[in-house]
Amino acid sequence: MIYKLRFDRSRFLSFDISPDVLEESFGTDYFSLLEQAQWETFWQPLPVEFFDDSDKHNVTKPPDVTLWFTDQLVVNQRAYEALKDTLSPYGEWLPLQCEGVPYWLLHITRSTGMDAVDSSSVRTVEESGYIDVKKLQFNPAAVKDLLLFKSEFDDGKNIFCSDEYRKLIEAHTLQGLVFSEDLASIF
Repeated sequence: MIYKLRFDRSRFLSFDISPDVLEESFGTDYFSLLEQAQWETFWQPLPVEFFDDSDKHNVTKPPDVTLWFTDQLVVNQRAYEALKDTLSPYGEWLPLQCEGVPYWLLHITRSTGMDAVDSSSVRTVEESGYIDVKKLQFNPAAVKDLLLFKSEFDDGKNIFCSDEYRKLIEAHTLQGLVFSEDLASIF
Protein backbone atom coordinates (compact mmCIF):
# COMPACT_ATOMS: atom_id res chain seq x y z
CA MET A 1 0.00 0.00 0.00
CA ILE A 2 1.22 3.49 -0.92
CA TYR A 3 -0.02 6.57 0.94
CA LYS A 4 0.13 10.31 0.40
CA LEU A 5 1.29 12.10 3.55
CA ARG A 6 -0.76 14.94 5.00
CA PHE A 7 -0.43 16.83 8.27
CA ASP A 8 -3.17 16.34 10.87
CA ARG A 9 -4.28 19.94 11.41
CA SER A 10 -7.40 18.90 13.31
CA ARG A 11 -5.40 17.40 16.20
CA PHE A 12 -1.98 19.05 16.04
CA LEU A 13 -0.51 22.49 15.49
CA SER A 14 0.56 23.30 11.94
CA PHE A 15 4.15 24.09 11.03
CA ASP A 16 5.45 27.18 9.27
CA ILE A 17 8.60 29.06 8.40
CA SER A 18 7.78 32.72 7.96
CA PRO A 19 8.50 34.21 4.53
CA ASP A 20 10.27 37.03 6.41
CA VAL A 21 12.61 34.50 8.03
CA LEU A 22 13.27 32.84 4.66
CA GLU A 23 14.02 36.19 3.02
CA GLU A 24 16.22 37.35 5.89
CA SER A 25 18.16 34.06 5.88
CA PHE A 26 18.42 33.30 2.16
CA GLY A 27 17.72 36.60 0.40
CA THR A 28 14.81 37.90 -1.65
CA ASP A 29 15.22 35.11 -4.23
CA TYR A 30 14.79 32.31 -1.68
CA PHE A 31 12.20 30.56 -3.90
CA SER A 32 14.89 29.71 -6.45
CA LEU A 33 17.12 28.31 -3.69
CA LEU A 34 14.28 26.08 -2.47
CA GLU A 35 13.87 24.69 -5.99
CA GLN A 36 17.42 23.33 -5.96
CA ALA A 37 17.96 19.58 -5.60
CA GLN A 38 20.23 19.96 -2.54
CA TRP A 39 19.83 22.47 0.29
CA GLU A 40 22.77 21.62 2.58
CA THR A 41 25.06 24.16 0.93
CA PHE A 42 22.94 27.18 1.86
CA TRP A 43 20.84 25.94 4.80
CA GLN A 44 21.20 27.39 8.28
CA PRO A 45 19.20 26.66 11.44
CA LEU A 46 16.00 28.64 11.01
CA PRO A 47 13.53 29.81 13.64
CA VAL A 48 10.16 28.22 12.96
CA GLU A 49 6.69 28.38 14.46
CA PHE A 50 3.64 26.26 15.08
CA PHE A 51 0.12 27.66 14.90
CA ASP A 52 -3.47 26.50 15.25
CA ASP A 53 -4.91 25.98 11.78
CA SER A 54 -7.78 23.76 12.91
CA ASP A 55 -11.38 24.53 12.01
CA LYS A 56 -12.35 24.83 15.69
CA HIS A 57 -9.22 26.80 16.69
CA ASN A 58 -8.73 24.64 19.77
CA VAL A 59 -5.49 22.76 19.03
CA THR A 60 -2.54 23.30 21.36
CA LYS A 61 -0.24 20.31 20.87
CA PRO A 62 2.71 20.32 18.45
CA PRO A 63 3.18 17.17 16.35
CA ASP A 64 6.08 14.73 16.50
CA VAL A 65 6.07 14.49 12.70
CA THR A 66 4.45 16.88 10.24
CA LEU A 67 4.92 18.53 6.87
CA TRP A 68 6.14 21.87 5.63
CA PHE A 69 3.76 22.64 2.79
CA THR A 70 3.08 19.19 1.31
CA ASP A 71 6.56 18.18 0.22
CA GLN A 72 8.96 18.37 3.19
CA LEU A 73 8.98 16.31 6.39
CA VAL A 74 9.47 18.03 9.77
CA VAL A 75 10.19 16.14 13.00
CA ASN A 76 10.86 16.90 16.64
CA GLN A 77 14.03 15.70 18.40
CA ARG A 78 12.48 12.43 19.60
CA ALA A 79 11.31 11.56 16.08
CA TYR A 80 14.67 12.59 14.64
CA GLU A 81 16.53 10.23 16.97
CA ALA A 82 14.14 7.39 16.07
CA LEU A 83 14.16 7.99 12.30
CA LYS A 84 17.43 9.69 11.31
CA ASP A 85 19.40 6.60 10.27
CA THR A 86 16.51 4.88 8.52
CA LEU A 87 15.42 7.97 6.58
CA SER A 88 18.84 9.44 5.71
CA PRO A 89 18.91 7.69 2.30
CA TYR A 90 15.70 9.58 1.38
CA GLY A 91 16.87 13.13 1.89
CA GLU A 92 19.01 15.58 3.81
CA TRP A 93 18.42 16.39 7.47
CA LEU A 94 18.49 20.14 8.12
CA PRO A 95 18.28 21.86 11.54
CA LEU A 96 15.43 24.08 12.74
CA GLN A 97 14.62 25.83 16.04
CA CYS A 98 11.26 26.58 17.64
CA GLU A 99 11.65 28.79 20.68
CA GLY A 100 14.97 27.14 21.50
CA VAL A 101 13.68 23.60 20.93
CA PRO A 102 15.42 21.65 18.13
CA TYR A 103 13.42 20.38 15.18
CA TRP A 104 14.59 18.83 11.94
CA LEU A 105 13.51 19.14 8.34
CA LEU A 106 14.00 16.18 6.04
CA HIS A 107 14.34 17.67 2.58
CA ILE A 108 13.14 14.70 0.53
CA THR A 109 15.50 14.09 -2.39
CA ARG A 110 14.33 10.61 -3.41
CA SER A 111 12.06 10.86 -6.43
CA THR A 112 10.54 8.46 -8.92
CA GLY A 113 10.25 9.05 -12.64
CA MET A 114 7.25 8.66 -14.88
CA ASP A 115 8.04 4.95 -15.26
CA ALA A 116 7.00 4.39 -11.62
CA VAL A 117 3.42 5.48 -12.38
CA ASP A 118 0.80 2.98 -13.56
CA SER A 119 -0.66 3.62 -17.03
CA SER A 120 -4.13 4.09 -15.49
CA SER A 121 -2.94 7.33 -13.85
CA VAL A 122 -4.36 10.57 -15.26
CA ARG A 123 -3.18 14.18 -15.01
CA THR A 124 -3.71 17.47 -16.80
CA VAL A 125 -0.76 19.79 -17.34
CA GLU A 126 -1.89 23.37 -17.91
CA GLU A 127 0.02 25.90 -20.03
CA SER A 128 1.16 27.61 -16.83
CA GLY A 129 2.83 24.36 -15.75
CA TYR A 130 0.27 23.58 -13.04
CA ILE A 131 -0.37 19.85 -12.79
CA ASP A 132 -3.84 18.63 -11.81
CA VAL A 133 -3.68 14.95 -10.84
CA LYS A 134 -6.99 13.20 -11.51
CA LYS A 135 -5.93 9.62 -10.72
CA LEU A 136 -2.64 8.26 -9.43
CA GLN A 137 -1.43 4.73 -8.95
CA PHE A 138 2.15 3.52 -8.73
CA ASN A 139 3.66 0.39 -10.24
CA PRO A 140 4.28 -1.78 -7.16
CA ALA A 141 7.61 -3.10 -8.47
CA ALA A 142 8.93 0.44 -9.03
CA VAL A 143 8.30 1.62 -5.46
CA LYS A 144 8.49 -1.61 -3.45
CA ASP A 145 11.79 -0.75 -1.77
CA LEU A 146 11.03 2.92 -1.02
CA LEU A 147 9.90 4.17 2.38
CA LEU A 148 9.47 7.80 1.24
CA PHE A 149 9.55 9.44 -2.16
CA LYS A 150 8.30 12.20 -4.38
CA SER A 151 7.04 11.67 -7.91
CA GLU A 152 7.76 13.35 -11.22
CA PHE A 153 4.08 12.73 -12.06
CA ASP A 154 2.95 15.58 -9.75
CA ASP A 155 6.19 17.57 -10.11
CA GLY A 156 7.36 16.52 -6.63
CA LYS A 157 4.58 18.42 -4.85
CA ASN A 158 3.76 15.62 -2.38
CA ILE A 159 5.46 12.99 -0.26
CA PHE A 160 4.36 9.40 -0.77
CA CYS A 161 5.23 6.55 1.53
CA SER A 162 4.99 2.80 1.91
CA ASP A 163 3.11 0.83 4.50
CA GLU A 164 6.49 0.05 6.06
CA TYR A 165 6.97 3.76 6.73
CA ARG A 166 3.51 3.97 8.32
CA LYS A 167 4.40 1.01 10.55
CA LEU A 168 7.71 2.65 11.49
CA ILE A 169 5.88 5.81 12.58
CA GLU A 170 3.36 3.77 14.58
CA ALA A 171 6.08 1.61 16.18
CA HIS A 172 7.70 4.76 17.60
CA THR A 173 4.27 6.21 18.57
CA LEU A 174 4.94 9.35 16.55
CA GLN A 175 1.92 11.52 15.90
CA GLY A 176 0.98 14.27 13.49
CA LEU A 177 0.58 12.65 10.08
CA VAL A 178 -2.41 11.42 8.11
CA PHE A 179 -1.80 8.53 5.72
CA SER A 180 -4.17 9.13 2.82
CA GLU A 181 -5.01 6.30 0.44
CA ASP A 182 -6.37 8.83 -2.06
CA LEU A 183 -3.17 9.67 -3.92
CA ALA A 184 -4.85 12.17 -6.26
CA SER A 185 -6.71 14.24 -3.66
CA ILE A 186 -5.42 17.74 -2.97
CA PHE A 187 -6.33 17.25 0.72
